[in-house]
Amino acid sequence: MNTKFTFKAFLPALLLIACLYIIISIIPGIFITKNYNTPVFPRIFLPSILIFSFVILFGEVRTKFIKITIDKDTIVVRRFFGLLTKTYKTHEIEGWKFSHLTGKGGTYEYLYLYKEGNKVVKISQFYHKNYFQIKNYIQGNFKHLGYEKLSYTDEFIEIFK
Repeated sequence: MNTKFTFKAFLPALLLIACLYIIISIIPGIFITKNYNTPVFPRIFLPSILIFSFVILFGEVRTKFIKITIDKDTIVVRRFFGLLTKTYKTHEIEGWKFSHLTGKGGTYEYLYLYKEGNKVVKISQFYHKNYFQIKNYIQGNFKHLGYEKLSYTDEFIEIFK
């Protein structure tokens, strides 16, 4: 069973590319200028916002824009458009938890697979078109560990793991 991406799942990846392009094209021009009359605030604020946005988008794409293949014995997770692949044995997975993320666009469910007490796979209703098929398969084959309240601090920390 393979996950399939929704159309809107490609938006963070496209924004990441656009943000990188802006960083590469604008930031050198801000600091390599002969005009010293430019106020200091924009010279600091604009690059800071761009770099922070890039880090957040990079973490979002790295942790959630993933392709998952679940077989009888293995779970294969492909990140960065297949450049990084990690394989887990199904007997290594302790179980799963789910949570809800509410935003202006609606409420989306997230499902986490745990190995040795750590989240190793994060499946999202926002990113995956066949989320409920995957969830039904996981419900039938893995132990339910309960509901996990969404924590934005944990989400932010996972960007850097």
